[in-house]
Amino acid sequence: MKTHFADLSKRTAGTLAGIILCLLFLAGAVHASSAAPKAFASGSLEEILAAREGKPLMLILWSMDCSTCLKELGLLSATVRDHPDLDIVMISTDDAAVGDQAQALLKKHRLNTIESWIFSQPNDPGLRFEIDSSWFGELPRTYFYTADHKRMALSGALQQKHFEAWLQTIRP
Repeated sequence: MKTHFADLSKRTAGTLAGIILCLLFLAGAVHASSAAPKAFASGSLEEILAAREGKPLMLILWSMDCSTCLKELGLLSATVRDHPDLDIVMISTDDAAVGDQAQALLKKHRLNTIESWIFSQPNDPGLRFEIDSSWFGELPRTYFYTADHKRMALSGALQQKHFEAWLQTIRP
Protein backbone atom coordinates (compact mmCIF):
# COMPACT_ATOMS: atom_id res chain seq x y z
CA MET A 1 0.00 0.00 0.00
CA LYS A 2 2.87 2.38 0.74
CA THR A 3 4.14 1.95 -2.81
CA HIS A 4 0.73 2.92 -4.20
CA PHE A 5 0.69 6.17 -2.20
CA ALA A 6 4.32 6.82 -3.10
CA ASP A 7 3.52 6.39 -6.81
CA LEU A 8 0.45 8.62 -6.45
CA SER A 9 2.54 11.21 -4.64
CA LYS A 10 5.18 11.19 -7.41
CA ARG A 11 2.50 11.53 -10.11
CA THR A 12 0.79 14.33 -8.20
CA ALA A 13 4.09 16.13 -7.70
CA GLY A 14 4.89 15.76 -11.40
CA THR A 15 1.46 17.05 -12.39
CA LEU A 16 1.72 19.98 -10.00
CA ALA A 17 5.17 20.81 -11.32
CA GLY A 18 3.80 20.76 -14.87
CA ILE A 19 0.91 23.03 -13.91
CA ILE A 20 3.25 25.43 -12.15
CA LEU A 21 5.55 25.58 -15.19
CA CYS A 22 2.57 26.25 -17.47
CA LEU A 23 1.33 29.03 -15.19
CA LEU A 24 4.77 30.61 -15.06
CA PHE A 25 5.02 30.45 -18.85
CA LEU A 26 1.59 32.04 -19.27
CA ALA A 27 2.40 34.73 -16.73
CA GLY A 28 5.55 35.52 -18.68
CA ALA A 29 3.60 35.69 -21.95
CA VAL A 30 1.04 38.03 -20.42
CA HIS A 31 3.78 40.16 -18.91
CA ALA A 32 5.61 40.33 -22.26
CA SER A 33 2.52 41.61 -24.06
CA SER A 34 1.94 44.12 -21.28
CA ALA A 35 5.46 45.53 -21.34
CA ALA A 36 5.91 49.25 -20.91
CA PRO A 37 5.99 51.27 -24.13
CA LYS A 38 9.33 51.78 -25.86
CA ALA A 39 10.90 55.22 -25.55
CA PHE A 40 10.23 57.25 -28.71
CA ALA A 41 13.31 59.36 -29.42
CA SER A 42 15.01 60.83 -32.45
CA GLY A 43 15.24 58.12 -35.12
CA SER A 44 12.39 56.01 -33.72
CA LEU A 45 10.04 56.76 -36.61
CA GLU A 46 12.70 55.58 -39.06
CA GLU A 47 13.05 52.39 -36.99
CA ILE A 48 9.28 51.81 -37.03
CA LEU A 49 9.02 52.33 -40.79
CA ALA A 50 12.14 50.29 -41.62
CA ALA A 51 10.71 47.32 -39.72
CA ARG A 52 7.62 47.56 -41.94
CA GLU A 53 9.19 48.08 -45.33
CA GLY A 54 6.65 47.29 -48.04
CA LYS A 55 3.80 46.96 -45.53
CA PRO A 56 0.88 49.25 -44.68
CA LEU A 57 0.69 50.75 -41.23
CA MET A 58 -1.60 52.85 -39.08
CA LEU A 59 0.35 55.13 -36.72
CA ILE A 60 -1.64 56.75 -33.93
CA LEU A 61 -0.42 59.60 -31.73
CA TRP A 62 -2.34 60.03 -28.52
CA SER A 63 -2.13 61.19 -24.91
CA MET A 64 -3.74 60.22 -21.63
CA ASP A 65 -4.65 63.92 -21.21
CA CYS A 66 -6.61 63.96 -24.49
CA SER A 67 -10.32 63.19 -23.94
CA THR A 68 -10.88 62.51 -27.65
CA CYS A 69 -7.94 60.11 -27.65
CA LEU A 70 -9.44 58.21 -24.73
CA LYS A 71 -12.82 57.94 -26.47
CA GLU A 72 -11.02 56.65 -29.58
CA LEU A 73 -9.57 53.67 -27.69
CA GLY A 74 -12.89 51.80 -27.98
CA LEU A 75 -12.92 52.08 -31.78
CA LEU A 76 -9.29 51.00 -31.89
CA SER A 77 -10.03 48.02 -29.69
CA ALA A 78 -12.81 46.92 -32.05
CA THR A 79 -10.52 47.48 -35.03
CA VAL A 80 -7.79 45.29 -33.54
CA ARG A 81 -10.36 42.63 -32.66
CA ASP A 82 -11.94 42.65 -36.14
CA HIS A 83 -8.68 43.03 -38.08
CA PRO A 84 -5.92 41.34 -36.06
CA ASP A 85 -3.68 41.19 -39.14
CA LEU A 86 -3.38 44.98 -39.43
CA ASP A 87 -0.23 46.69 -38.27
CA ILE A 88 -1.10 49.44 -35.81
CA VAL A 89 1.48 51.35 -33.78
CA MET A 90 0.53 53.73 -31.00
CA ILE A 91 2.75 56.57 -29.81
CA SER A 92 1.87 58.39 -26.63
CA THR A 93 3.06 61.99 -26.42
CA ASP A 94 3.04 61.74 -22.62
CA ASP A 95 6.19 61.68 -20.51
CA ALA A 96 8.02 58.34 -20.46
CA ALA A 97 7.77 58.45 -16.65
CA VAL A 98 4.07 57.54 -16.99
CA GLY A 99 4.67 54.71 -19.45
CA ASP A 100 3.28 52.09 -17.08
CA GLN A 101 0.06 54.10 -16.70
CA ALA A 102 -0.25 54.47 -20.47
CA GLN A 103 0.27 50.73 -20.93
CA ALA A 104 -2.32 49.96 -18.22
CA LEU A 105 -4.82 52.11 -20.10
CA LEU A 106 -4.06 50.28 -23.34
CA LYS A 107 -4.42 46.96 -21.55
CA LYS A 108 -7.80 48.03 -20.17
CA HIS A 109 -8.95 48.53 -23.76
CA ARG A 110 -7.30 45.30 -24.95
CA LEU A 111 -4.72 47.22 -26.98
CA ASN A 112 -1.69 45.96 -25.08
CA THR A 113 -0.82 43.46 -27.82
CA ILE A 114 -0.01 46.16 -30.37
CA GLU A 115 3.31 47.96 -30.55
CA SER A 116 3.39 50.94 -28.21
CA TRP A 117 5.82 53.83 -27.83
CA ILE A 118 5.94 56.90 -25.59
CA PHE A 119 7.81 60.16 -26.11
CA SER A 120 11.15 60.12 -24.32
CA GLN A 121 10.49 63.79 -23.53
CA PRO A 122 6.89 64.99 -23.11
CA ASN A 123 5.43 67.03 -25.97
CA ASP A 124 8.87 67.41 -27.56
CA PRO A 125 8.66 69.81 -30.56
CA GLY A 126 11.73 68.15 -32.11
CA LEU A 127 10.06 64.74 -32.08
CA ARG A 128 6.85 66.25 -33.45
CA PHE A 129 8.83 67.86 -36.27
CA GLU A 130 10.60 64.59 -37.02
CA ILE A 131 7.26 62.83 -37.33
CA ASP A 132 5.72 65.55 -39.47
CA SER A 133 7.01 69.07 -40.01
CA SER A 134 3.44 70.30 -40.56
CA TRP A 135 2.12 68.82 -37.29
CA PHE A 136 1.80 71.27 -34.41
CA GLY A 137 0.93 68.75 -31.70
CA GLU A 138 -2.86 68.53 -31.96
CA LEU A 139 -4.23 65.18 -30.80
CA PRO A 140 -5.33 62.66 -31.69
CA ARG A 141 -3.26 62.44 -34.85
CA THR A 142 -3.41 59.38 -37.09
CA TYR A 143 -1.24 58.53 -40.07
CA PHE A 144 -2.46 55.98 -42.58
CA TYR A 145 0.51 54.50 -44.44
CA THR A 146 0.21 52.51 -47.63
CA ALA A 147 2.63 49.67 -48.43
CA ASP A 148 4.97 52.13 -50.20
CA HIS A 149 4.77 54.34 -47.07
CA LYS A 150 2.87 57.18 -48.66
CA ARG A 151 0.80 58.57 -45.85
CA MET A 152 -2.35 60.48 -45.16
CA ALA A 153 -2.59 62.44 -41.91
CA LEU A 154 -5.75 62.93 -39.89
CA SER A 155 -6.02 65.35 -36.98
CA GLY A 156 -9.00 64.88 -34.70
CA ALA A 157 -11.24 61.97 -33.86
CA LEU A 158 -10.71 58.79 -35.83
CA GLN A 159 -13.99 57.47 -37.18
CA GLN A 160 -14.94 54.16 -38.71
CA LYS A 161 -15.29 55.80 -42.15
CA HIS A 162 -11.63 56.93 -42.05
CA PHE A 163 -10.49 53.44 -41.18
CA GLU A 164 -12.68 51.85 -43.89
CA ALA A 165 -11.35 54.26 -46.54
CA TRP A 166 -7.78 53.33 -45.62
CA LEU A 167 -8.63 49.63 -45.72
CA GLN A 168 -9.90 50.05 -49.28
CA THR A 169 -6.57 51.57 -50.34
CA ILE A 170 -4.46 48.78 -48.84
CA ARG A 171 -6.76 45.87 -49.71
CA PRO A 172 -7.75 46.07 -53.36
